[in-house]
Amino acid sequence: MRPADHFFSLLTALERAGPPGEGLSAHDKSRIAREFSRLITPVIGASAGEDLFYHTLEKAGNQFLRKIGAMAAFFLGEYDDSGMALEDDDWREIRETLEDVSEEIDIKTLTALMGGLLSRGKM
Repeated sequence: MRPADHFFSLLTALERAGPPGEGLSAHDKSRIAREFSRLITPVIGASAGEDLFYHTLEKAGNQFLRKIGAMAAFFLGEYDDSGMALEDDDWREIRETLEDVSEEIDIKTLTALMGGLLSRGKM
């Protein structure tokens, strides 16, 4: 099982356990944060990943699990336009995160991620 599969399985289990984003315990939030960080840190760095996670947690409300999963998928190159839906504010946050780390991450990774934004009209 790939690390991304473990993360998506965790999100699915939490969604099935109750209303998405509502009633998540501090322990559940901590688990999600750890798993998200483990996946995203190699792509955009620990600080940017943590900032994105907590910003999404604060803003997404009951859509948190769906959005954090879709964001992780985007950064891992696994975003599915037909099955995942991020809003313009989410794409803006992703773009700003990439702009913030642009000098710190691999240029090929940055180019691929910015290309993903551009192809979706989010630049």
